[in-house]
Amino acid sequence: MPDKKQLAHSSPPRWGYFIAIAFVGVITLLFQLIYSLKQNQALFDTQVKYLTERVQGVFYDSATNLKDKYNFLLLHYSHLDDITRLVNHADRLALYQKVKVDFDAMKQKDPNLFVMHFHDPHNITILRVHNPDAYGDDVSDTRPMVVYVNKNRHQVSAFEAGRTGLSYRINTPFFGANGKYLGVLEFGVKPKYFIDRLKERFHIQSRLLVKKSAFNHYDYQEDYSDLGHYSIIYSDPIFNDIEIHKSEKSQLIHKAGKTYLVVSGLHLDSYDGQPLAEFQVVEDISSFYEKHMQSFWLHWLLNIIGLLVFLILMFFILKRYSDRLIKSMNTINVLQQKNEAMKYSSEIDELTQAYNRRYFNQKLRQLLHYQDNRHPVSVLFYDIDFFKNINDTHGHLVGDEILKALSHFMRNHLRSEDLLVRWGGEEFAIILKEAHLQQAIEKAEELRQLVEGNIWPNDVKMTISISVIELHNNDSLKSLQARLDHLLYQAKESGRNRVEHE
Repeated sequence: MPDKKQLAHSSPPRWGYFIAIAFVGVITLLFQLIYSLKQNQALFDTQVKYLTERVQGVFYDSATNLKDKYNFLLLHYSHLDDITRLVNHADRLALYQKVKVDFDAMKQKDPNLFVMHFHDPHNITILRVHNPDAYGDDVSDTRPMVVYVNKNRHQVSAFEAGRTGLSYRINTPFFGANGKYLGVLEFGVKPKYFIDRLKERFHIQSRLLVKKSAFNHYDYQEDYSDLGHYSIIYSDPIFNDIEIHKSEKSQLIHKAGKTYLVVSGLHLDSYDGQPLAEFQVVEDISSFYEKHMQSFWLHWLLNIIGLLVFLILMFFILKRYSDRLIKSMNTINVLQQKNEAMKYSSEIDELTQAYNRRYFNQKLRQLLHYQDNRHPVSVLFYDIDFFKNINDTHGHLVGDEILKALSHFMRNHLRSEDLLVRWGGEEFAIILKEAHLQQAIEKAEELRQLVEGNIWPNDVKMTISISVIELHNNDSLKSLQARLDHLLYQAKESGRNRVEHE
């Protein structure tokens, strides 16, 4: 009796301890699972955001530094009676002699300084220090920034193309010591100023695009390359080797064994806030990407080790009190694993790990039964062109490796809800859910081009032929197969390496 009573008192705390461990373990494993799923995207997004913010920060700091530097000179001039008097009387020659030394000194310190320009209150040029022979012209029609500053009498800084080139311009109202308004003093630096500043701070390469419409008032036309509605003002060599999709703000590009992060959409506006120019920057993040993948696999290894430790600990805690329960659970687990293994082996092709024909027919029956125009389904059917020649030339082992590699390649270019099926031999099918015929045709053409451009095991180059159909309400498995076979036959008869559709 005492022993039983003691046992009754000692059992609850141990069960409470076990429940606490189990609770902590489950929470930890759930956290690890969620973290693993989000890790790739989160780290990449962080790198993109960090690079973007660094580039934007340097750009805006550069613009601020320019304004501070030239505002200081403007303040200095506004307190020099001889300078303000010469500007007031538009004494161009004397003014040029006074400020030329300052302009040359500033250009020596910053070779990107391009413009120093005095305008009177009526938008008439008093003096171009950078081009003293051009004066007396009215810039009202060509220089809206000058007109705006003369009208509103507050400073504006922005990119603008004048008659002699594109520059970042600081247009500042110029007052004399007595408060009299004398016009606009303008400084301008070449766009390369910002590119040089970026390269001083980061290991990146840059490209600057400017809208073609910005050059309407040029007195001459430079031989710039075109990119859509933009002209390429400056471009580092890396942009000749990689293809950038301008619609995407950030891209990860793998090229020649390296990984590049491309950030677009860093806009430089005109004085009225309209996008005028755009920076694109490229950073080699191969080392970061490699470390990230190592960290990813290390994380999974630690996760597995943690799971094993947890299971072992739980086993020893339960063993003393619930051997029978553990045996029951183990039996259930074994049965479940066998059931999953049987289900897996009945649906999955052993070589390629794609779904097999049995699963394909089963899934199509379900889709046909619930076919609804609001949820379109399309099917792609493809096989490898001249696969027998590949087997004869390189051997069946290489042929098997190509089939496995092709399946892996296709899965990487499909959505998670799409289904890849090995029909037999070198023939495969893809079920595209929520895809109309036109969308499926575009996807098929994309896959065809990707396969043609890829290098396969043993340096094999190959192509595929594809047939594309969309499921109809009155379709059957037999009619589907007939339509797919007919279109694939057309593709083969038309020369292979092509997409045929209804």
